Amino acid sequence: MTMPTTPPRFRLSTSPEIALSAAGGLSLLLLASLVLGKIGAAWLPGAGALLPLSAATAIVLALLRLPRVSRIAQVFLAGAFLATLIVALALPKALPAMQAALLQGTAFSAFLTALGLIRAPVRRSSLIARAAEGLFAHSARARVFAVSLGAQGISVLFNIGTIGMISDIARNHDAARKAAGKRGIDSRAMTLAALRGTLLMTVWSPIGLGFAIVTSAIPTLDPVRFFALAFGIVALLSLAAAGLDAAATPVPPGPRPQDPAPEGAGRALALVLAAIAGLIALTLAAHRLLDVSFLIAACLVLPLLAALWPRLEPGLRSPGPEGALTRLSAASEGMATESTIFLAAAVIGAAVAAAAQAAGIDALIAGGQLPALGVILACLVLIPAVGAVMIPHTIVMIMAASLFGAGPVGTDHPYALGLALLFAWALAIAASPISAMSIITGRELGVTPQRVTFALNLRFTLGLMAAAALVVGLVYALD
Repeated sequence: MTMPTTPPRFRLSTSPEIALSAAGGLSLLLLASLVLGKIGAAWLPGAGALLPLSAATAIVLALLRLPRVSRIAQVFLAGAFLATLIVALALPKALPAMQAALLQGTAFSAFLTALGLIRAPVRRSSLIARAAEGLFAHSARARVFAVSLGAQGISVLFNIGTIGMISDIARNHDAARKAAGKRGIDSRAMTLAALRGTLLMTVWSPIGLGFAIVTSAIPTLDPVRFFALAFGIVALLSLAAAGLDAAATPVPPGPRPQDPAPEGAGRALALVLAAIAGLIALTLAAHRLLDVSFLIAACLVLPLLAALWPRLEPGLRSPGPEGALTRLSAASEGMATESTIFLAAAVIGAAVAAAAQAAGIDALIAGGQLPALGVILACLVLIPAVGAVMIPHTIVMIMAASLFGAGPVGTDHPYALGLALLFAWALAIAASPISAMSIITGRELGVTPQRVTFALNLRFTLGLMAAAALVVGLVYALD
């Protein structure tokens, strides 16, 4: 007797694979239409029509990812739709600004996908791991100095992963030295040095989110000059901070043997720094030659570097064929929450800026009732304060940039405002117990993120804020 067969039931478990594949195709369309639309707008009639296509693609992508992103990203996206509706009803004259903000959010979304592409090979790179190992081949104080500065360079590519990598290397060296009867390494000091180097990198890196926000929001800012200014200022502050940390490192009496550098570590560090310099140079060149923003230039250069890196380091090549679309899907999925947040935050920020301008804030600043320097320093203090009370600082940063970047403050003092916003971005990350850097550092040290923020790293945060206020004030006087 044969049993009746039941018809196969449609399995919803296949939907994530379908969604992931669709996300890869949409991400490719997003990047291609945005970059070609921006580059071709000046030379090819009709190329600008690709930009609305890129914005529509970004919205579709955000909706497709909605079930898989964090709760805060879902709230941001709902807030963006609500803000657009309110502006359409109450401030219809601001709708062109909202459209521009949507395109800006689209560029952020595309940039984050491009950033995800380069992070994939970098995470697996043995070259970067060897370069980081070489930072430990020094005596105690010189090691703190080397890690503080070296982490800043490595984190341009490795980002927050630098903290965990340096912490792992420090623990391994500490265990090996103690097993050999040698004096150990203060792995906590190394982890904090990596945290501080990564934080300072966010001020000047031209492929960082803070830099992208600031240079996109202030029309009178020359991104190349601004990069040189930010890099120079952070270099001086980094040398001073690393020197103070090294001087505060206790050195027990007796001989001070140092570990030999692993074979090839010096060459690896030189290659990593050369790759970073090349990335920055290509981004600068694309910005100048193609007459596009740093954000669009990075969207062009980062995928190129991601494609070349496995060829420069053959060990990273996958044993089996891995299509470009698969890698793009993975990059898109890995940055889904961040892309959704930045897309939505750009729209919400424009709505808040439109409301404030309708209330007359630009007239108050232009008339002197709100001093420009006071506004700039308020940004420097209030954005980190928002982070300290565990409110996501991203939206406040974008709102401040949208509100003041194109207004009287940004027009008259672009470099002072830009520096204040970039330092505020770094300080907000340092001050926030819910930032990824605080969470990773706390996990590596076995303490809560709150202890990292409000105890272990508090002196550095306050010192950086004081130094930033002095620098911003000086630039304001010269701007």
